[in-house]
Amino acid sequence: MKFTNSLFRTAGKIPLLRSHDWPFGKIEVVLAYNFKKRRPHEYAYLKSKYNDMLELVGRESEIEEKKYIYNNFHYLQSVTENDRIDIFAHASEHMLGHYSPEALADDLKKMSLRRVGVIKFQACYIGKGNWLERARDIFISKGISFAYMAAPTNRIVWNNPFTKYVKGDRELAYKVVKGNINKQFPGTRYTG
Repeated sequence: MKFTNSLFRTAGKIPLLRSHDWPFGKIEVVLAYNFKKRRPHEYAYLKSKYNDMLELVGRESEIEEKKYIYNNFHYLQSVTENDRIDIFAHASEHMLGHYSPEALADDLKKMSLRRVGVIKFQACYIGKGNWLERARDIFISKGISFAYMAAPTNRIVWNNPFTKYVKGDRELAYKVVKGNINKQFPGTRYTG
C-alpha cells in the first residue's frame, strides 16, 4: 500500500492536461467522500494535485466534526460567480458518496458558500438520472446561487497522470443544468 501511495503522489507531480484550466476565476476543490480512509491512494493523488481542499467527510467523532467546521466555516466565503467548485466523490446516479442533494447543500452552506459560477461534480454517473436537477432546485432553495451545475453521465476514467475523460459519447459526457445566475463562460460548456 505504501508503494501505491508513493506512486500516486509521484504521478500527481505531473500536471493533467487542462485539469486546472479555468481562466475566469479560481477553482476550489471539495471532497464529498472519505478518500483518506476508503481510497488512500486516490487521496494521496488528490492531495498532490490540489494543495488546498475542503474535506467534508472523514472526522471520526462529533467533537472533531464541530472543531473542523469551526476552523473552516469561512472556506468558501470568497467564492464568486466567476469561480468554479469541483466536488470529488465516488457516486452512482442516485447518490454522491453518502450525500443527498439536501445534505450536500447544507454542508456547503455551513462552509459559507453563497454564490459560485459553476459547481462541477467529479463523480461517476451522478449526471445520468435526475440527481442534478434535484440538486439545482435544493441548492437554490437553500440560498446557494450559481450559474451552472455539471456532472458526468457515465464513468470517469483517469489515465494517471496524463488524461481524464468520461466514457461514452463525448457530446453527452456531461449533463449541464442552468442555475439562477445569468452568466456565460465562453469557450466552455457553460454558455447556454
